Amino acid sequence: MKFILPVLLLTGCLARAQEAALNNAGSATAKDSAIQYYYKFTDQRSRLYNGKEFIAYHPTIEGHAFFGDNQLHRGTVVYDALTFNDVNLQYDLVRDDLVIQHFDVFFKLVLIPDKVQSFFVNGHTFKRIVKDSLNKTPLATGYYDFLHEGDTELLVRRTKRLEETVTDRVIQRIAAKDFFYIHKDGVYHPVRSLKGLLSVLKERSRDIRQELRKQRIKFRKNREQAILTAVKLYDSTNN
Repeated sequence: MKFILPVLLLTGCLARAQEAALNNAGSATAKDSAIQYYYKFTDQRSRLYNGKEFIAYHPTIEGHAFFGDNQLHRGTVVYDALTFNDVNLQYDLVRDDLVIQHFDVFFKLVLIPDKVQSFFVNGHTFKRIVKDSLNKTPLATGYYDFLHEGDTELLVRRTKRLEETVTDRVIQRIAAKDFFYIHKDGVYHPVRSLKGLLSVLKERSRDIRQELRKQRIKFRKNREQAILTAVKLYDSTNN
């Protein structure tokens, strides 16, 4: 009897979903309406809260593993082809995991990476990219911060790693490192230097130099701002 009731409820929900789809055909497709009605009754959270438990880092480690700060922030997740808004989440850069607060608030969950299409938090859009084994690409599988999306794209692979130093005791600290890529004409170009940046965007290299000089942006001191400024300028002058 424990299994009969859920089945009956599920059948009833599907039937009502199909009826709702027909009634709302003028405002949405039948498929979308059916899906929305179905998940209203079956609770979308069951599709989201199905990862593994997050294991916290040792409190003696210097620094933290997350993007931005070490607090949970409200964001949006596209997970298992569904969009979930107002999710308390944080991005673990050491393990490359998306972590969310479980709905009972007593622990955190790590979402299944293969089911995460993208997430938005603190003004940043991260998309999961799977390495293309057929084509030569510098991009490894993981989440990438899309800083600029246009004819030319700027992506950043945000990473952190745990480092150890030994003196009279073992000291563990977390260090950050970002990797920048420009997606231009179907090719991903890693950018490690000003020379490399100007080479990728060579059609506007003179304009880019002038703009960086005008804004007093030094590549070595602020790589992210320099590359972002260059890509935005390149896209604006090429359209």
